[in-house]
Amino acid sequence: MDIKTEFQTNISGKVRNTKLPKTKALWPLFEITSNAIHAIEERGNLKSGIIKITIIRNGKAELLASLEDIEIYPINSFEVSDNGIGFTDNNFKSFLTAESDYKIEKGAKGIGRFVSLKAFKSLVYDSNCQDNNMNFKRKFEFKAIGKGIFNVTQEQTKETRIGTTVLLNNFREEYQKYAPRTLDDLAEKIVTHFLIYFIQNKAPYVYLIDGNGKEVLLQDYYSRTIKGSIKNAEFYIGSYLFKVFLIRVFNTRTAHSIHYCANDREVKKENLFKYIPDLGRKIFDEADNHFVYNVYITGSFLDESVDSDRTDFSLQVEEDNEDNEERDNADEITLKRIRQMAIDAIEELLADYLESVRAKKFEEYEHHIYKEAPQFKTIIKYEPETIKRMPPNLTGNKLDMELFKVQNRLEISVKKLGEEIFNKKKGAKDTENFQEKYTAYFEKFNDLGKANLARYIVHRKSVIDLLDKFIGHDKEENFQTEDALHNIFFSMRSESDEISYNQHNLWLIDERLSYHNYLASDHSFKSKKPTKSESLDRPELLIFKDAFAFVEDDAPHNSYSIVEFKRPERKGYAGKSSDKNPVDQLIKYIKKIRANKATDRKGKAIQFVGPNVPFHAYIVADFNKSLEEILVGKNFKKYPDGMGYFKFDDKYNAHIEVITYQKVLKDAKNRNKILFDKLGSPTNVPMINTPIKGKSENNKRSESRLNGKERSESH
Repeated sequence: MDIKTEFQTNISGKVRNTKLPKTKALWPLFEITSNAIHAIEERGNLKSGIIKITIIRNGKAELLASLEDIEIYPINSFEVSDNGIGFTDNNFKSFLTAESDYKIEKGAKGIGRFVSLKAFKSLVYDSNCQDNNMNFKRKFEFKAIGKGIFNVTQEQTKETRIGTTVLLNNFREEYQKYAPRTLDDLAEKIVTHFLIYFIQNKAPYVYLIDGNGKEVLLQDYYSRTIKGSIKNAEFYIGSYLFKVFLIRVFNTRTAHSIHYCANDREVKKENLFKYIPDLGRKIFDEADNHFVYNVYITGSFLDESVDSDRTDFSLQVEEDNEDNEERDNADEITLKRIRQMAIDAIEELLADYLESVRAKKFEEYEHHIYKEAPQFKTIIKYEPETIKRMPPNLTGNKLDMELFKVQNRLEISVKKLGEEIFNKKKGAKDTENFQEKYTAYFEKFNDLGKANLARYIVHRKSVIDLLDKFIGHDKEENFQTEDALHNIFFSMRSESDEISYNQHNLWLIDERLSYHNYLASDHSFKSKKPTKSESLDRPELLIFKDAFAFVEDDAPHNSYSIVEFKRPERKGYAGKSSDKNPVDQLIKYIKKIRANKATDRKGKAIQFVGPNVPFHAYIVADFNKSLEEILVGKNFKKYPDGMGYFKFDDKYNAHIEVITYQKVLKDAKNRNKILFDKLGSPTNVPMINTPIKGKSENNKRSESRLNGKERSESH
């Protein structure tokens, strides 16, 4: 059997296996335009070289030619004509060879025509050339069918014009919708793709022509929008030289971007804002024109590394995490290393602008730290540059989260330094710089200790702010507010039988309660486990049902603190009924303890030192007429601020205070403000107002930020 010993190419299979993302719908146009540039370079007429790109839109050509606003119509086809060398015999043989290396020195991979057939139904070539002093005309159609070549005409001609016209015919719909439609947008895309040609003045004249006769000379577009703003830099990785071109692009809808180029063309694009967020989304010049920065990176290493489809690089991609630090130092050149070196170069080119932006950002973040988050003051001292390089426009919790990350890294570094200093095996004390490290360690250690104290004070401020919010609730939110109050004072489940000092916020009532532990309640928690019920009535929450006893020491106890909360906005109290009278309820519980009838949370009898053990009792409630009548009738004295009553009961050796939720809030704010100010916050930090009803201005601003109503535009 006679079989040809040569490879055959199935065009449809080749096109099927060629990659072309939908977002790169103009790639075929770039490929055909690139071939036109190469043809002009091969002919040697760069200075007189001309490429015309004609846009053919959906609709009748005669009608479109008469329309002013033609750009609303989708693009159907492109026609690209040049005055290059044309389809000579060698060029045609190369075209008929899949993945030809005929123009490999120019970076051509021989796949442009297959990429084009991914987005267009056919390519029609019409070329005049000169071989052996004779003029030839070649015309054919290229489709993703069979061997691909149809309707071939090859003949001598008397025409003297040399050059090629290629029709990219019938845009496939899935790619068409991703293609820009306006002349300016198309001009921007083409100039951007071939920017290195324009920068190096190696591009022939390129005209972009629409169906109604409007045209743009791309050299004019380049000069008008880009040329005057170019800055450049260089860097080496090993023996490879890389060049960086930084360019302003005005009045564009695109974002700051990095373009990795090979063989004078863009291959890969990334978002620059991700790596230098201080650039903002857009920048405005002195004339209030907005622009973005485009960065182009070239180098022989990238030329060598471009993949066969010319849509990416065959490079190791390193992720941005600490696990890859060792790999980053290897001899292999990765995309991450190239990017980082380029970012460093851009940072230097834009040093003045970025320093100005970061100084302003530092002032804003410093003000936030002093005013709202003094626990992070150590960062200002030890990590000011880190603050400058944090993402811009952070506010509230988002800013605190980023500062928290920096603080954690600082604490870890101090711990490592401490291990190094006090590690006897390493003989740290024998090193010359021991004293210097020792001094630095203890300075940071002390500062971080202050920061941890500040963190606790700021935590208390947050608790106070929550209380401020929830006691100013709307009436229809009663149940939600009661739940919230429960969790503010006691962070617990209703079945719990223990409350340690770090699970409650009783310091809101009295600082002496800060380190008290739960002893017992008027009823056992375990007896209050939820039960199944069909009733729609809401049961009373535990916090509003019982009085809670707390102690500071181990048994036998020297003193007791009792706290009882009443439901907010309760309408009335019965003075004659001890079951509904909060003062009598409290006295009843004290009598029970003194009579040795009360048990602690573990079921054991409560032990106390002697009969004169003092009690400090607090009732927290919203005042109303009936409650005040009860208090006056029992000889309670009113506080000067009118927000509470007090009495010392000689019989039970008990000091009893009945105070409003608003008084708890006001007094807690005043106490915490002193601590907050001692952290070194500016003296002009305003004290939070204490509303009786409604929300404080501080909370309104916080909610506004949470709802996204306060946003700042980056420069």
